[in-house]
Amino acid sequence: MKLIRLTGALAAVAMLAACSDDDNDGGDDAARSVNARFEVKVVNLTAAQPLSPLAVIAHDNAYRAFVDGTVATEGLEVLAEAGDNADLLAEARAAEAHLASVSGPGVPPLTTLATPVSVSFTTDDFENARLTVVTMLVNTNDAFTGINAANVGGMTVGQSRTFNAPAWDSGTEANTETAASIPGPAAGGTGFAAEKELRADNSQVPVRFHPGVVGNTNTEDGLPTSVLGEIHRFDNPVSRIIVTRVQ
Repeated sequence: MKLIRLTGALAAVAMLAACSDDDNDGGDDAARSVNARFEVKVVNLTAAQPLSPLAVIAHDNAYRAFVDGTVATEGLEVLAEAGDNADLLAEARAAEAHLASVSGPGVPPLTTLATPVSVSFTTDDFENARLTVVTMLVNTNDAFTGINAANVGGMTVGQSRTFNAPAWDSGTEANTETAASIPGPAAGGTGFAAEKELRADNSQVPVRFHPGVVGNTNTEDGLPTSVLGEIHRFDNPVSRIIVTRVQ
């Protein structure tokens, strides 16, 4: 009888331990749900290349707005040629990996964005959180800059990270530098909407680093049809992006 009572006591202890483990598992699951908010500030490092309205996207590691050596999506094409971020943001929101996305203001040359763009999200896999920021250099045919799936999952509240970003070529339009193919002020301010209607030269060359602006300088290397001058040229990096976790 003593052996039976001892076995029963051990069984009761085991049952209590199992219940305790179940409760702890539920607590761990709740702890992994993170509410995060990031602020994004962009510095335009160019002399005469305004940056178009920003596309700011929070997502997990399964999404990419662009991939070096791969043909651009239609959303990236519109942004890189016309400075219009709506289609790219729509593509991001349709992706399963999407967490949150916002449109931010553009940034004039040699200027820092006055008010940071804020993006907030909740995730059960914060360590896998990524941030993408994309914007067009508007005095070009299809150049853009930004950060692509930057890892922000390890950042603590109050921590900032700085990214120096190059110019990319979307590969969707020939770099003719003509007034009819550039939406920026160097071409007379034709406007983003007008350029969006002119997307006829869809050459579909893969995304790659931008070779730079040629311009209409009076040298053997100049491009006579270009509306761009020496001031519109740029060296990398063309933008500096500062990401701060505030929640």
